[in-house]
Amino acid sequence: MKTESASARENRNIARRALAARLGVDHSVVALSVYDNGGLTGRYLMMTVISAAIAALGLMLGSPAVVIGAMLVSPMMGPIVALGFSLALLDWEELKRAVKALAVGVGLALAVAILLTLLSPLKEPTSEILARTRPNFFDLLIAVFSGVAGAYAVIRQRGETIIGVAIATALMPPVATVGFGLGTGDLRIAGGAVFLFMTNLVAIALAATLTAGFYGFRPRLLERPAPWRGVAVVVVFVLLSIPLALSLRSIGLESRATAETRLAVNDIFSGADSRVTLLDARADGDKVTVSALVSTRALVADAQARLQERLTAALHVPVEATLDQIVVADPQAAARAVQASAASAPDPVAALRGRLSDSVPFATDALMVDGEGRRAVVLLRPDAGLDLSSAFALEKALRAKFEGVDVWVTPPLEGMETVDLADADARAQAAWALARWRARPRLRFCRPDPAPAVGEGETAPPDARERFLAELAATGVSVAAEDGPACRAGDRNLARIALT
Repeated sequence: MKTESASARENRNIARRALAARLGVDHSVVALSVYDNGGLTGRYLMMTVISAAIAALGLMLGSPAVVIGAMLVSPMMGPIVALGFSLALLDWEELKRAVKALAVGVGLALAVAILLTLLSPLKEPTSEILARTRPNFFDLLIAVFSGVAGAYAVIRQRGETIIGVAIATALMPPVATVGFGLGTGDLRIAGGAVFLFMTNLVAIALAATLTAGFYGFRPRLLERPAPWRGVAVVVVFVLLSIPLALSLRSIGLESRATAETRLAVNDIFSGADSRVTLLDARADGDKVTVSALVSTRALVADAQARLQERLTAALHVPVEATLDQIVVADPQAAARAVQASAASAPDPVAALRGRLSDSVPFATDALMVDGEGRRAVVLLRPDAGLDLSSAFALEKALRAKFEGVDVWVTPPLEGMETVDLADADARAQAAWALARWRARPRLRFCRPDPAPAVGEGETAPPDARERFLAELAATGVSVAAEDGPACRAGDRNLARIALT
């Protein structure tokens, strides 16, 4: 059996060598070229510094053209392809050389990016930075095909193909994004960019290994009889695959959550002519958080509960779903406006203003962003078509989408006669509206419910009146000393309001 197996392997090796010879592949020349470009040289270090500096500046400015320039001069494809070939050939020395070049290059690029971030006044994440904080399934596919293309270009001596591969895989911008995250202390950005870089690295290396194997690059086992070499390569494969497996699981879970959310919304709002305006799904371990904003012609009272129940049953993991509804005349127009991409702008504040404007498909009197890009105010016009509850939901959705930005949506001034003190949502909405209007209301409490009785030694909770006053104070609303409108027959546990 062993003789037959050895004979079969030898026949396969002969077939691969014959295929490589027919394709015109000189293994020794190709291997020499790969290893020459995959080592730690002065040119490699210089181009790494230049590429990292260009990438960091392009990301902070939000300029796609500058980021593409960093991709073009990045030298990291060399060590990664060398890593793939050394794995295919079980060449331990070249494997160590490629890993060393990668480690030094990444460390140097991180140092450059962190230094430029600390020196730069631009600390607000741009769209170019945020786009590299969450690897998705398409990033993985791009990296796999780019690895195949890179290995093929090296084997077939097609140097011009490497330029396209460098742009497609974007190895340097994720490293620069990690540096930005570390420089600003935002570990969420840094962690997401690490996943993207590792996904690209592993996918390219493994794709290069398989492509090299297809073209007949095989280890010369007789020259490397030590069995620990094969074990070491397997260990390297496993270590490299860990971050890829983790990101793949999150990617798959988020993709399923997004698809299931769209299907569930279509079913829940069937006949209401609704559209998903904003949708964000995040997987964190075994938990999924989904936030959706739906533009609809008619509200569905239990939509959020139904969405969470359906997602939990479909995904088989704990789901925390938030679904806000906005009643609009044309849901399709609202969805199209939000999906429109913002024009690129070198000023991060201008870019933020553009993205925020595209996310508010309603008539506004003004949209203002402060100089640091940390606070935004949206003034809705009376003909925006949104009532108080819809404007309240819009603000919550915008705050979820623009993390780190204090978004205020100010609705048009309108009458607010009563607030049900037993309804926490009604109290929160009333406090929000009064704060946005900067009103100083006059209040009269009509038969508020007393605080529930407690045992001896326990602290009594606030009653309905005290609870509402505390919520108003928390939002910065000061109450006028004069009493509000008189209570009417049947008023119970209500607050009557008059605006001053």
